[in-house]
Amino acid sequence: MSILENVKEVAKAAQEIHNLELYERVLALHSDIIGLVEENNRLRDENKKLLETIALRKVMIFRAPFYYQDGDETPFCPACWEGEQRAAHLMRIHDERWDCPTCKHRYITEEASVLGLPGSSGFSGPPGPNSWKMR
Repeated sequence: MSILENVKEVAKAAQEIHNLELYERVLALHSDIIGLVEENNRLRDENKKLLETIALRKVMIFRAPFYYQDGDETPFCPACWEGEQRAAHLMRIHDERWDCPTCKHRYITEEASVLGLPGSSGFSGPPGPNSWKMR
């Protein structure tokens, strides 16, 4: 029997013996227990996320200008990783351009300008605070 079930049984017994003060205290205790259970669940979720982030830190490797994981050739967004500790794969739009679907950053790599690829001198859309040129 769980702690909440025990408190419900005590509340029922207090009500049956017509002890209003005891019944009110048991209801307050029940409410406090629910708050503690909710807080415990929140802390468990937070702990799980922190453990996942710690595990992810061990496998993220920085190779300029992006982050990678062994065995995964698709780069991760440096803005997402360094800012939010969130591993978000970049999407290759062209040979020279990588976009992050999560934070919307746009990266143009040095290889594009070295090779003289089209679009390497600028962005295909209007420049903004989420556009980057990596050199």
